[in-house]
Amino acid sequence: MIKFFIVSLLSLLFTTILSASALHDKIENIIGTKDYKIHNSLIDLLFKDESKYVVNGKFKYLKLFKTLQENGLLNLRLNKPSDIEIEFKSANNNFKSYKILNDTMQIIGYRYFFTKSMSINEHNQLIWKIVFKAEYMLDPVVLLSELRKNNGNVLEVVNGGSDKWFYEVDFTNADLDNAKKIDNFEKVKFQKPLRAYMLKVQDAKSIQIISRNLNNWFPHIVFFDKDLKVLKVVKKNRVFRGYKVKMPDNTRYVKVTDLYNLINIKRGLSIIVR
Repeated sequence: MIKFFIVSLLSLLFTTILSASALHDKIENIIGTKDYKIHNSLIDLLFKDESKYVVNGKFKYLKLFKTLQENGLLNLRLNKPSDIEIEFKSANNNFKSYKILNDTMQIIGYRYFFTKSMSINEHNQLIWKIVFKAEYMLDPVVLLSELRKNNGNVLEVVNGGSDKWFYEVDFTNADLDNAKKIDNFEKVKFQKPLRAYMLKVQDAKSIQIISRNLNNWFPHIVFFDKDLKVLKVVKKNRVFRGYKVKMPDNTRYVKVTDLYNLINIKRGLSIIVR
């Protein structure tokens, strides 16, 4: 019994030491060796309780970055405007992963970036590299907070040096945060659109769309499954005042827009799913 207790205690101690070492290695990678050495005492104090930042060997990145930022240890300012490269990797739901990442960059204010490369590797993982010019590094707290809204789980963040960062995100349980959830038999009145209406439905069989007076709506409706795989597309090249259509099985998202120009539905649409 005593032997078992000693073995368990040593195992716990060894795990704790490894966790602390991994946490400090990660902090050094994020803020750089120079700043890590300068602020080593403060870092020891702030991250004394490793269990707040490492759970089952996985880093709680948002909490980690927030602590660094709140204590002045996350310097995002660059010496001069530079080309910043961000690499995203996702192991699942490739198209949905791309859409969420792309939408997230737009939402947090990065509209002027270009794709350096995009590919699916031998492990069926999406690899997307983007580049933009800025005086500040991409704020990881803002990025991770926005990804969390879509249930994106950040697995890894690495500072690659020379203005390069790497993010690995798990989108297994991801959802589209900008999709409007509509319950069955609920009638929702949508106002003038800035972009296509994106709807989220559950076990719905049909959708009815009613165009407002003075609109000139040319229906364009796309049905997607949970992974944003296209199930069905409806396009009509004449004006409709209303349109009802059966949903394909496994429909999770529906995009409703105008075939030609959003100005045609500037007075909005009313939508009912059943």
